[in-house]
Amino acid sequence: MSTGDPTMCTACRGTGKVLSSLGGTPHEVVCPWCEGSGHRIPGIDAQEHPAEGGDPPPETASGADGSS
Repeated sequence: MSTGDPTMCTACRGTGKVLSSLGGTPHEVVCPWCEGSGHRIPGIDAQEHPAEGGDPPPETASGADGSS
């Protein structure tokens, strides 16, 4: 694999895995940008969707600040 490969996923460096610290303890998860393939999938914005089992960001949770 060439480092100049334009399809290589730069988030995981082609490994298909990234480290996540969600939940407090760092652990390896399948790369959300390439879905584990090691090659970037056009049109995927991994930050657009919360991780499986994760809560939505506070700014998008309805009533998170106690208002209606």
